[in-house]
Amino acid sequence: MIALRQVLWKCVSVVSVCALLAPSAAIAKPMSADKVREKIVKRGVGTWVGVEERNGLLLIGRIVAIHQDSFGMQLENYPELTSVMYDDVSKLHFGLSSTGILAIFVGGTAAITALIIATHRGFEASKRKFPSSPTTPLFP
Repeated sequence: MIALRQVLWKCVSVVSVCALLAPSAAIAKPMSADKVREKIVKRGVGTWVGVEERNGLLLIGRIVAIHQDSFGMQLENYPELTSVMYDDVSKLHFGLSSTGILAIFVGGTAAITALIIATHRGFEASKRKFPSSPTTPLFP
């Protein structure tokens, strides 16, 4: 039984190391041009966006123009318009979603609650215990 457990543990270790070393682009399926255009149009002009292109280039800027086959971005510290083709985009980043914000709020609230409970328990454990009063009088 112990030998089987060790073999399984080694197999899980090898698989997890291979999964960590695999390039993320190979795991994630690329976005289609129609899907990219749909997301860009949904967000609209003036929205900040992070664009990861298929060649590995990462662009961060504001959407300035939306065309049929591309969209224009004004990068952070670059005043000129940069045109990005929909076919070249592999990932889009729009910041935190409402689910992410909710997860941060719930996690923070849970951490604060756990800290308050731990502090209260420590305070109660370190309180001085007074002896109980005697039930019978000392002098009859």
